[in-house]
Amino acid sequence: MEADSVDLLSVVLAIFSLVMGIWFLHSGKSTLPRRGYLDPAITPTMAILLAVSMLILSMAGATIGWMIIPEDSMTRAACASALAIIFQTPIVLAYSNLRKRCGSRHIVASIMVSFVVFVPMAFAVTSFLHFLFVTLGIEPQTTLGHETLKQLSTSNWGKSAWVVVLCATLGAGIFEEVLYRGLILPTFSAVIGGKTVWGAIFATSIFFAVMHIGAVAPSALGGLFILSIGLCYARVKSGGVLAPIVIHILFNTMNIAIVYSTTL
Repeated sequence: MEADSVDLLSVVLAIFSLVMGIWFLHSGKSTLPRRGYLDPAITPTMAILLAVSMLILSMAGATIGWMIIPEDSMTRAACASALAIIFQTPIVLAYSNLRKRCGSRHIVASIMVSFVVFVPMAFAVTSFLHFLFVTLGIEPQTTLGHETLKQLSTSNWGKSAWVVVLCATLGAGIFEEVLYRGLILPTFSAVIGGKTVWGAIFATSIFFAVMHIGAVAPSALGGLFILSIGLCYARVKSGGVLAPIVIHILFNTMNIAIVYSTTL
C-alpha cells in the first residue's frame, strides 16, 4: 500500500472516529450505571483465582511449545500458541459452566455500536501515535504493530501459519475475552465500586494494554487501550462475553487480512 494512501486512510479514520465519538457521547449510550450491569455470577475471589490460573497455564503452555521446537520458526510459534490455548481450555470451560445461567442481551446492537465507534478509533489512535513515535525516533517506520503480524508477513503460508492465524483470531478472541472482560472487568468493578462501571473499564483497559507490552509496538498500546474500552462496553451492555468475543475476532481478522493484502 502506498504511503499517501495510508496517510489518507488515517485521516479518514480520525475524522470518522471523532464524529462517532461525539455521537456516542451525546446519544446517551455512554451511560453505564454500575447497578444491574455486571451482576456477579462469579465472586471476585474466584474470578481472581481463575484469571491467575489462566495466565499461569498460558505461560506454561507457551513455554513448553517453545521448548519442543528448538528453532525459531512458524512451527515453533504455532506449537506455542496451540499449547497455550489447550492449557487454558479447562478454565474457560469452568467459566462457561459457572455463567451458563446468566443470559446475554442486545448482543447484535452491542456489537454494532462498539465496533463502529471503537474499532476505527483504535486504528486512528494507533496511526497517530505511530506517526508521532516515528517522528521522535521512538519506533521504526513500519506498518506492523504486532510480533505475530510481522512473523506472518515474512513466513511462507502453510499448516503452521493456519494454526497461528486460528489461535490469533478465534483463540485470542475467546480466551482473552474470558480473561479480561469475563473475569477481570467484574472484579475491578467490585473492588473500585462507584455509581458507574467506567472506572473498572479504564482499569481493565490499562491492564489489557500493559499485558501486551513487548508483543506490540509502543504505538499499538494506545489503540489496544481504546479497543479494550469498546470491548468492555460491549461486555457491560450485553451482559456476557459473546459480544466482545465477536468484536475481538473481527478486529484480529481485519489486522491479519490487512497484512496479507499489503504484503502478498
